[in-house]
Amino acid sequence: MNLKPVLGGTALPSVARGGGTFTSGPAAAAGVASEVLMAVHCTAISGTTPTLDASLEQSDDGESWSAVAASAITQLTAAGARTVAAAVTANYVRVTSTVGGTSPSATYSVGLWIR
Repeated sequence: MNLKPVLGGTALPSVARGGGTFTSGPAAAAGVASEVLMAVHCTAISGTTPTLDASLEQSDDGESWSAVAASAITQLTAAGARTVAAAVTANYVRVTSTVGGTSPSATYSVGLWIR
C-alpha cells in the first residue's frame, strides 16, 4: 500500500470578521501542493444581505498570486459549511475570503488539506 503525503491545518482561524478581504499566508512549502481540499465553516453571519465567499490562490514565488480554477465555494449567506477540491499547478497555495454586505460580520474558519 502506497501512502500519499497529506498536510492539513487551519488556514484562517475561527474569528468574527467585518466586511473586507482576508487571506491566509502561504499554506504549503515550494513544490508540495498538487491537490487541495478547502473546508469553510461559518458559525454566524449577520448584517444586511451578508455574504461570505472563499477560494484558493496559487503562486510560483509566494509574491504574485492568481486564482485557482474551480476553487470557489458556493457563496454563504447564512451559517453553514462548504467544501471544494481543486488542483494547483504552482509551488504555493493560500486562501482568500471576502465578507460582503451592509455592516456585515461573519464568524468562520477555513481548513486546508494538501496532497
